[in-house]
Amino acid sequence: MSNYLGELVEIIGGGTPSKSNPEFWSGKIPWASVKDFKTTELLSTADYITEAGVKGSATNVIPAGNIIVPTRMALGKVAVNKVDMAINQDLKALIVRDDEVLSKLYLLRFLESKAKYIEEQGKGATVKGITLDVLRGLEIPLPPLPEQKRIAAILDKADAIRRKRQQAIQLADEFLRAVFLDMFGDPVTNPKRWDETELLNVSVGKFQNGAYFPKEKYTEDGVEMVHMANAFYDVIQRGSLKRVDASKLDIDKYGLSESDIMISRRSLTYEGAAKPCLIPKSDEPLLFESSMIRFTPNVSKVNKRYLFQYLSEPLVKDHFIRKYVTGATIKGISQKNLEKVRVLVPPIWIQNEFSKKVNSIESLIAKLSSQNELSEVAFKALSQKAFSGEL
Repeated sequence: MSNYLGELVEIIGGGTPSKSNPEFWSGKIPWASVKDFKTTELLSTADYITEAGVKGSATNVIPAGNIIVPTRMALGKVAVNKVDMAINQDLKALIVRDDEVLSKLYLLRFLESKAKYIEEQGKGATVKGITLDVLRGLEIPLPPLPEQKRIAAILDKADAIRRKRQQAIQLADEFLRAVFLDMFGDPVTNPKRWDETELLNVSVGKFQNGAYFPKEKYTEDGVEMVHMANAFYDVIQRGSLKRVDASKLDIDKYGLSESDIMISRRSLTYEGAAKPCLIPKSDEPLLFESSMIRFTPNVSKVNKRYLFQYLSEPLVKDHFIRKYVTGATIKGISQKNLEKVRVLVPPIWIQNEFSKKVNSIESLIAKLSSQNELSEVAFKALSQKAFSGEL
C-alpha cells in the first residue's frame, strides 16, 4: 500500500528574524538553515536566536524528533532535529500526523532514497527550489508499522558505518586547522609577529572578475565553466560542470589554472561570500563566471596552499574579510575590497613546510573519502532495495 506524503504529514515552514535587530540574535534557541545540514541529525546550529526573534518573525520552533528538509538550496538533504529548534524559510518540517501509521525514522530513510529525484525537481536559474506540491506528491510505500521499523533499523546500522567514515574525514579536516594554528599562531593577534600586508601585495598581476555568457552560448561540448553553485568545495569538482562555447580570447582572459585561487564574489550567505577554492590540475581549459574573482599568488612571497588555508580560517574570515562583505539578499565582496584583505606572511620556508604537512594529511583524507564514496554507493543501493520491497 502507498500513500501520498501530503496525506501523512503536516508541513510547517520557517522564517528569518531581522538581521538589523540585535535583540533577535545570539540567544539560546537554535535556528537552522541549509548550512547546518551536514549529517542526518541536527544537534546544534551555526546561529541562535532569542524568544523575541521567534515572536518577531515568521520562524517556527520545531519540537525535537521531527523530520526537516530544505526546499531551497541543498535539495535532497534530510535530517531529524534532536533538540527543539527554529527553522528559516528555506526549510520545511514534516510533522507526522499519526505515529501508528508512519514511523518518523522510516520517513527519514524514505526521503533519503528520493534525494536524487527531489534534486531533479528543483527550479530556478541561480538557486534551485521545489514547491510544496513536490513534497506533497511524493508517493511513499506504507507497509505495516513493524515492517517500517525493521527497514529503518537495517538502514540505521548501514548509516552508522557511513557516518563513522564521515566523522574520520571531519577529524582529519579539524587536524589540518590545528596544524595551521600551531605553526602560525592566532592570525588575529599574530603572536609570532609575522610580516603583514594586503592580499594584492602577495599576488601576481591584476585580480580578474569572471565572464558572463548569454544562455545561447551554453552547449553540451564546450569549455567547462565554474558557477556560484560549484564553489562550495575546497577544490573545484570537474567533469560535470556546465559548458559554454568560448573563444581563445575568452579562455586567455577568463581561464583558470592550478596556480590560481578563485574567490566567490557573490553568495546567498555570508559564509559563501569570499570563499576560496583551489583549481585541480588539468590539460582541459576551465573558465569562471561573473560571480567569481581569480587571482594568482606570488610564489616568491606566499605558498598557495598556505594562503588558501589562511583565507579559509574562520578567525580570518570573521575579523578581516566579513567587514568587506556587503549586501542584503545577495552577499558580496568587491575586487577592490578583496585586494585589501590583511594577510600574514611568515617566511616562505615555513609556509612550504606547512604545505608538505597538508599533502600528507590530504592523502589520508583522499583515502578516507574514497572509502566513504563506496559506503555511499552501498547505502544507496540498500536504500533502493528497502523501498522497492526487496529487503
